[in-house]
Amino acid sequence: MIQPFLAVEAGGAAVPITILIVALAGFALAYFVVGPGKRKGPKRYGDIPLAMRPYHSDEELETSGMERAMAWGVALAVFASLFLPLYWLIEPDRINRAVDGFYEQDVATGRAEYQNACASCHGVNLEGGSAPHPDPDIDAPWPAPALDNIVARYQDTEVVEDVREFIKLTLVHGRPGTPMQAFGVANDGPYSDNQLDQMIAYILSVQTGEVPEAQAFVGELAEGEDLGRVLYDNNCARCHAADYTGGVGPQLINVFERYGWSEGDEGSLEQARAVVREVLHNGRNLPGNAPMPAFDQTLTDEDIETLIDHLEGIQEEGGPQAAQIGGDPGPPEDDDPSATEE
Repeated sequence: MIQPFLAVEAGGAAVPITILIVALAGFALAYFVVGPGKRKGPKRYGDIPLAMRPYHSDEELETSGMERAMAWGVALAVFASLFLPLYWLIEPDRINRAVDGFYEQDVATGRAEYQNACASCHGVNLEGGSAPHPDPDIDAPWPAPALDNIVARYQDTEVVEDVREFIKLTLVHGRPGTPMQAFGVANDGPYSDNQLDQMIAYILSVQTGEVPEAQAFVGELAEGEDLGRVLYDNNCARCHAADYTGGVGPQLINVFERYGWSEGDEGSLEQARAVVREVLHNGRNLPGNAPMPAFDQTLTDEDIETLIDHLEGIQEEGGPQAAQIGGDPGPPEDDDPSATEE
């Protein structure tokens, strides 16, 4: 009961401690002035056990006995009237300080767990790094993004509404098809939900808020090399495959057709290009799938248009079917009942 009062910080202790002293003084005053403490003289039945003492007479019950009960009521009422406002005054601060203490413990524990589970790919200081490619036949490493700016990267996008929940889902379920394994016990991972929450607390505690500006491609192209193909290889091939047939992400051979394009129709071509442009700028996040990041932070608008031009050049009508992305409508259904799905 006394702990909340002792827990008050030194700078703010004067007021609550003063109120506590006043409450105790008020109780003592009521006790000795109008309560049992005012009674003088020898105690009756002092040497008789309690169980054998005669009970109060009717006269005593209706006079001094009732007065004592009322006096105790006054004393306790005075104490409660001062103590309860005091408790109400300091309790929110005590709770907040307890929450802060638990948070600091979580951050410290999460830092150690991050170093054990994540630092080898995402960097000791969350600066990003790389992981072995999930395809053993591919020597190129798989880029692992920086995590010290994940809030800034997703705060203005509709792909992720709650960054903390996004991190939690990624840790629990992993990203199928990528080196990012599932760390949650729900998917046979090694960490409990509480441990994952501690990792998240640490990650969110070291956010820099700095997102590097997109840089135009400055590498040298080999003779006859296409910039669009280079951009695709550097940014897209690891998920959509070097031959555009898909992997972690869907195949792209007829992605324009899936968004309404038909050969010779310029209007439908611009519509399909606009959809692909929106995906590249904002990314996509589908339940149960590895999220596609937004590329507007890593590619300039000019490079994105060059990449779209390259994708346009590899489109085939009637290409392989693929799961739709983000709920966008697929191609119109064929009204011919004799038509068969590929």
